[in-house]
Amino acid sequence: MTEEENIVLLCEDSLEGIFTGIYEAYALKKPHDGIVLQIMGEGDMLLFATYRTVASDGVKTEKVIRTLCSRFGEKDYFALCLAAASAAPDKAQAIYKTVVWGLSGRCKGSILNHLADDNVRRTLELSRGAGNELNRMKEFLRFSELEGGVLYAVIGPKDNVLPMLTVHFADRLPMENFVICDENRKLYAIHPAGKEWFLMRGQDTPLWAGDAGLKMTAEEEYYQELFRHFCHKISIEGRKNLKLQQNMLPLRFRNYMVEFVEK
Repeated sequence: MTEEENIVLLCEDSLEGIFTGIYEAYALKKPHDGIVLQIMGEGDMLLFATYRTVASDGVKTEKVIRTLCSRFGEKDYFALCLAAASAAPDKAQAIYKTVVWGLSGRCKGSILNHLADDNVRRTLELSRGAGNELNRMKEFLRFSELEGGVLYAVIGPKDNVLPMLTVHFADRLPMENFVICDENRKLYAIHPAGKEWFLMRGQDTPLWAGDAGLKMTAEEEYYQELFRHFCHKISIEGRKNLKLQQNMLPLRFRNYMVEFVEK
């Protein structure tokens, strides 16, 4: 197929946007070699190509999810979700072509084991990167207790892992009111105690609770200061290894961690 016949589908930078784009690509009933799935605002413009904007659709997304889960299994589906959370600009095309490869009937077992295919290999790379970011967020996230009993935390991940991170904490803190704020994307995950959590996009994203006019409890402030004091006291000056410390705990996470914030 020549470049003149290319169709570029522009989708939203979200799991729903990418999966809707995949649905629309199949709905065109054209050879997949001539279809490009691209995040809006990302990538280079193609000459002699038809551009179409794809509006995210929950119903179409659900249909794609059911197909992926039934054909690939939960493990591969979750890996695709992680790849979709990546900040890489080429993720939509890599995921789309990986799905095409998987549904072609040419692969056996896990689709992500077929690393001879460039798109599968790229999708796995993106999935592992976002997975590492998710695991770090689980380890480094710090909640603060606000007056009223709400737990509040701020993160700044490279990848859009907030939805999966919220699933993790909703499972472990089902009866707590908590809010996790992704300041890079101005996105909030809100979990009412005993209820379903939801996402909300805000205009201003305060780094600390005090910046939003929210006040921590006196007990929270006391324990935060106690924890900072403890972390400083257990350090051994003669064994300080800043390079190793930065490998284990990159600097970009420290603005969000109680023990590294001076009061």
